[in-house]
Amino acid sequence: MSARLTPGFDLNAVEVFILTSELGGMTQSARHLGMTQSAVSQIISKLEMALNTRLFDRTMRPLALTPAGKLLRREGAELVAAARMLAREVCEQSSQTAECVVVAMAESIANHLTAPLLRALGSRAQQWQMRSGISLVQHREFLARSIDMLITGSSQLEDVEEIEHHPIMEEPFVIIAPAAYADLPVSIEAMTQLPFVRYSLLSAMGQRIERQLARMKLRIPNVIEVDSTHQQLSTVVALEGWSIATPLCLASQIELLPSLTVLPMPRGSFRRRIQLVARKGEFGDLPRDMALQAAAILRGGKVESLIRMFPWIEDAMAWEGPPS
Repeated sequence: MSARLTPGFDLNAVEVFILTSELGGMTQSARHLGMTQSAVSQIISKLEMALNTRLFDRTMRPLALTPAGKLLRREGAELVAAARMLAREVCEQSSQTAECVVVAMAESIANHLTAPLLRALGSRAQQWQMRSGISLVQHREFLARSIDMLITGSSQLEDVEEIEHHPIMEEPFVIIAPAAYADLPVSIEAMTQLPFVRYSLLSAMGQRIERQLARMKLRIPNVIEVDSTHQQLSTVVALEGWSIATPLCLASQIELLPSLTVLPMPRGSFRRRIQLVARKGEFGDLPRDMALQAAAILRGGKVESLIRMFPWIEDAMAWEGPPS
C-alpha cells in the first residue's frame, strides 16, 4: 500500500461530498457553499476518480449514495470533525507559552538585544536560550533545527522554503578611521595607506565586506583579522588604522568612539538588512512580535547616542515599524 494519500482525496473534497449527500443534490450544495453547480460536480467527480469508485447513483432522483458513498459519508464525517478539532488545537497552541525558544544573533546584535528582548517578551516562553556567535555557523544550526529563530544581517536564507522573514532595519556600511580624519576629505585609496583591520571572514558581514572590496578592485593584504566588534574598534584605535563596519556594530562599543571618526563610504556604498527568520507557523505571532520589538529596542538604544555624535547616520538608516 502506498504511504501517500491518493492525489485528489483531500478533506475539502470530502467535506463538499458530505454536504451534498446531506442536502440531497449538487444544486443545493452549490447554493449553500456559494459555488456553481458545475464546480461542485467537478469536485465530486475528481474525488470519485481519486477513489476509483462511484459515490452517487446518478440514475436516481434525488441522488442516492452507493455503498462506497455510504461508507465515505459515515467515516468521512468523523475524519472531517477530527481535522477541525486538530486545527483548533494547533491554533490554540500557537498562542500559548512556548516550552523553549532558542534565539541566535551575531555578537554585535546580541550586545544590543539580549537583555531588552528577554525583559519585553520573556513571559512568552518557559525557557529561553540566547546565543551569539559567527552567523554562518548559526545558519547551519538553524537549518539543522538546533536554533528556532535567527536575527541576522545575512541574506543567505532568503531562498529557503518554509522560512518566514521579518524585517527589522537596514543600515549602511561605514568607514572607521582615526579621529584626525574627521575634517579631512577621505578617499578609499588614501585610507589604504593605513593598517586595515579586517572583520572575520568566517562571518557573513566579513564576507560581505570582502566582496565589496573586490568589486571596488581594492586588494588589501590580510594582515589583521578579528572576530568581534570590540577587537575591531580597539585595534583601529591602537594602530591608528581603519576598518569597515555598520552603525549597530559601532553603537555596541560606544565608549571607544571618541577616539575614532565615522565616515560614509566615499564610493561603493552598500548596506545590510537585519531581519528575523523562523520556520513558518512554529511559534505563532512570536517571531513577528520579536522583530517589531527588536526594531524599537535598536532604534531607541545606543544608536541614539551614536547619531548624536555623527548626525548624518540617521538619514542613512531605515527602520521597521513606527518610531519608538
